[in-house]
Amino acid sequence: MPVLEFQLLKTHVPWPRGVTSNFCMKINSAIVIDFEKFLKEGKFDCLKLGQSKEWVLGNFPNPDGFDKYPNMIHDDIWRYGVIELHFNKNELFLIFSDYVDELNGGDSLILEKHILSNTKEFRLSDIMSKLNNNHIDFQKNTTYFGEAMVKLELKSQVCLSFRLEELEAEEYEKYIKRSKVVSQNEFRLSSFSLM
Repeated sequence: MPVLEFQLLKTHVPWPRGVTSNFCMKINSAIVIDFEKFLKEGKFDCLKLGQSKEWVLGNFPNPDGFDKYPNMIHDDIWRYGVIELHFNKNELFLIFSDYVDELNGGDSLILEKHILSNTKEFRLSDIMSKLNNNHIDFQKNTTYFGEAMVKLELKSQVCLSFRLEELEAEEYEKYIKRSKVVSQNEFRLSSFSLM
């Protein structure tokens, strides 16, 4: 496990309303995110939903681009590679990515992807089998918002979403119809979220 280095920095950016500090702790080394723990327990290192932006900056690496653009503290979405932290009224309410085929944590996060390592095995049937093999309980639900979408809601509160891949030059109406008749086993992982 890498040794974490910290540095206390004074920010020159006014904090959002309700945030009282203008100091943040910079973590100088990347941290490891264990996706097996994330899927089983909903743990994304030390982050928990409801934590403030101030707390996240003091205890988690800075988002991509923060050193160059410190005003991004006011943004509602912070990015770490293709993983996003979403804030509402300065509180973390969502950890999300819809770029699972390109999953990376930027410079700040080292990802131990486990069952999300092999993008060739992102079909619904593959992921369900892997979840079962790892004793990760889930509930499967199908929703229809135009297209059919399958969601696996894990016991950990993590949600895995699956959709049918669009064919090249396929008309949207044909895609919608196809998504409702093709075996859902052919749907591919399209996003994950903890909300």
